[in-house]
Amino acid sequence: MNKYDANPTPSTNFARNVDWNLFKIFYEIGRQGGIGSAARALNKQQPSVSAALQRLENFLDAPLCIRTARGIELTVQGHQVMAACETMYQQVQACARLKGADVANVSGSLTLRLISNLNLVPRLTTIFQDFHRRYPLIEVRLDVAPWRNVLRSLKNGEVELAIGFADAQESNMQYLPLIEQQQQIYCGPLHPLFGTPPVSPSVLEADAFVITQDEPTAYVDYRQRHGLGRQIGGVADNLQERMWLIQLGMGVGILPKPVVDASNMAHTLWPLLHEAEALRCTIYLIANTDSIRSAPAQLFLETAMQQLNTE
Repeated sequence: MNKYDANPTPSTNFARNVDWNLFKIFYEIGRQGGIGSAARALNKQQPSVSAALQRLENFLDAPLCIRTARGIELTVQGHQVMAACETMYQQVQACARLKGADVANVSGSLTLRLISNLNLVPRLTTIFQDFHRRYPLIEVRLDVAPWRNVLRSLKNGEVELAIGFADAQESNMQYLPLIEQQQQIYCGPLHPLFGTPPVSPSVLEADAFVITQDEPTAYVDYRQRHGLGRQIGGVADNLQERMWLIQLGMGVGILPKPVVDASNMAHTLWPLLHEAEALRCTIYLIANTDSIRSAPAQLFLETAMQQLNTE
């Protein structure tokens, strides 16, 4: 369900039900200073302009004009509506400038806050390549942060787009799944299970765990479900440091398999679980739908949607 379909506010209902053309007519009445002059400017009959004004007044339940011998005078409510109409008129003029615009020449900067090591996600690499090919003048800034900071900065409006895990899908966010990534439990060379066949999670109940300071919710739920990590052997927010601590034997830990496989520690980190029992987490491109995005952010989102829809 679209967020606009659930529990609409009175202002939402008003915008849905009002005839927006009435504001256009009222704007001309205010600009021209009279109904007859507005009718001529709009190439309409005067009675139809008068009827439109009355309809708008009825819809707003407020008088907008006082008719005088010299034309019309706006009421207090009329001045307020006129100010809103002027803003709408400027926005429509801005839309007119988009007609035939060459978006390939759009410039500016795009900041994406994201979790680390996403260079190993082929689908995301394709999106970035396609985006740069289409819009070479846009500067892309990647700001790596812990997963919860990624979400928090998007909710707070610090960034327009984010890439990472989703704690829980919220109605005011748009989520584009990029990859479902296997998260394995690994041990280092000193662990007695290093080099042995896969085991079930229950075998690891007594093992110390290496964790991040603020674990993804999926990690926490998985550990609690299987009774893992009652003892913490190490804590590191950076993924590379967690891999290092596991390699040193300070505990076992959950790591993204594609990152481990592509790292220089792949031969010293051993996956312990059967693939069927390993955790899987989805990485999303996330956008806040409550705010108006800049052109670079909107173009990146459109590029991502087009790439994902063609696969």
